[in-house]
Amino acid sequence: MTAGALTISTVLWIVGRIGMDEPRFSPWLGPGMLLSIWAITLMAVTLLATARSRMIEPMFGGLDRAVRLHRRLGPAAITLVVLHVLMYLPPMLADGMSLGDILVPFWSPQALTFDSSVLWALLIWTGFAYVRGLPYEGWLSLHGLLGPIFLGAGAHSLFVGSTLAAFEPLRFWMWFLLFVGTAAWAYRVLLYRWAAPRYRYRVEAVDRRSHDTIDLVMRPQDRRMIYEPGTFVFVRRPGGKAEYHPFSISSSPAERNLRVSVRLVGDFTRALANAQTGEPVEVFGPFGSFTPHRYAHHRRLICIGAGIGITPFLGMLRFEMTNDDFRRIWLWYIVRDGDNAPYDAEIRDLVLRADSWVDYELWMTAQRGRPTAADIMAAAAPFDDFGIMLCGRPEFVGDLVRQFLAAGVPRERLIWEDFHFH
Repeated sequence: MTAGALTISTVLWIVGRIGMDEPRFSPWLGPGMLLSIWAITLMAVTLLATARSRMIEPMFGGLDRAVRLHRRLGPAAITLVVLHVLMYLPPMLADGMSLGDILVPFWSPQALTFDSSVLWALLIWTGFAYVRGLPYEGWLSLHGLLGPIFLGAGAHSLFVGSTLAAFEPLRFWMWFLLFVGTAAWAYRVLLYRWAAPRYRYRVEAVDRRSHDTIDLVMRPQDRRMIYEPGTFVFVRRPGGKAEYHPFSISSSPAERNLRVSVRLVGDFTRALANAQTGEPVEVFGPFGSFTPHRYAHHRRLICIGAGIGITPFLGMLRFEMTNDDFRRIWLWYIVRDGDNAPYDAEIRDLVLRADSWVDYELWMTAQRGRPTAADIMAAAAPFDDFGIMLCGRPEFVGDLVRQFLAAGVPRERLIWEDFHFH
């Protein structure tokens, strides 16, 4: 989708420049406008990808993949905006404007106040958005501001660009991108609570699994949510902050109660540990493509869950007791030590009752270090036609993905969720 949108933007810009009287490929203004069009295109795709719409997420291969795409496109769009400004500086300075007029709001009566305000808003937003360790709540609030910035950047391009003014198809395309991006932002930030698929549950139990992990068990108040094992949901507690936190489902679709397993790392998750039985909870979803149902052609699966990344595999394993779909499975649970393996006993019990043939390995890094791709592939030998599903922290998953690729595993057989939503 991204490549297609960029191609349309580029082709329309080229056709529009050919039909203009001014020099077709000005060394500054023309390419500078193209960079602006590319930036608006990427921002529109980014907003669409993170709209949290079940109708839209298949276009990106699942919401988890859409978020990974968002993390790549965001910096690219911001870089294009900066390059666009730099390419416009020489001709504007040659026309007698000063740097202050171009870059500082209210610098003078001739200052480009609106344009420079949008630029500084984007730069300041970027400075906060990519602060390491930014809590999920802060990240969520910050991304709610991206819509107005996108509108400002789009307005600048539509009303300043000479190519846009001269070529109707390009202008229509830019209006379309502006509409799509703004609608996606409005759906997620302003309308989500009322417009998104919502299920009313109540807290059935809060089970403490370890010092930093709980299971939140919820019972439907009316209709239950239908989902695939391995998918995730957004959970909201009515009456509190308007926060929607993503959690992988660790129960089976065959069970009436819905269970999510939660690591207590922020204010919202720590507060969940004190949720009272009977308390209402809103559940939105399901989302994601990290499910074996989407990869039925892999009759052999290696499943690797690191830390709380084991949770989607719990749901898959629980479903194995009822799905009547025999597979050969190798399941790896990667933890620091035994005190950080709260689901080991549950997994061992489920393995004994699963329909599929499951080999289970509890790997404690304090004793053996991190497992390598070679360790994992050796355990599955002599088979080499397996799919590999990985879930855990981005650094862990990224490192193993690189190792598997280096070992010759085709990329299409690697399925991963990096368990890092922002």
